[in-house]
Amino acid sequence: MSASDALIRHVGQRSWRVVASAAIVAAAVLIPASSALAVVPNPPADGSAPGAELVTTVLGWLKWAGLAAALAGLLIGAITTGIGHFGSNYSASSAGRKWLLGGMGAAILSGLAWTIATTLFTATGG
Repeated sequence: MSASDALIRHVGQRSWRVVASAAIVAAAVLIPASSALAVVPNPPADGSAPGAELVTTVLGWLKWAGLAAALAGLLIGAITTGIGHFGSNYSASSAGRKWLLGGMGAAILSGLAWTIATTLFTATGG
């Protein structure tokens, strides 16, 4: 390949990059502008949807099931860590620590679920 062919190839790749960059910038400018023009109405929820009471009941069950699972994870982890420690079994002790961390994480998520949901709801304009 001659030097002139290499130069032509390099300039072609460079111009392609410039065109692609310009297209990305144009899309980044035009897409938000077009979405700002299309305003979708967001009526408030009045709680009279069919099945709203059932959904509330199921969410309550899920809350208690999540807390029960977190407690079970903590208990299983504590028992497994104890058995692994006193039985000089490192792999059982390591698995128990993982169960403990999982139980703690589940308890934190279950406890903060309402706060996370309401924060996201109000942050999106609800």
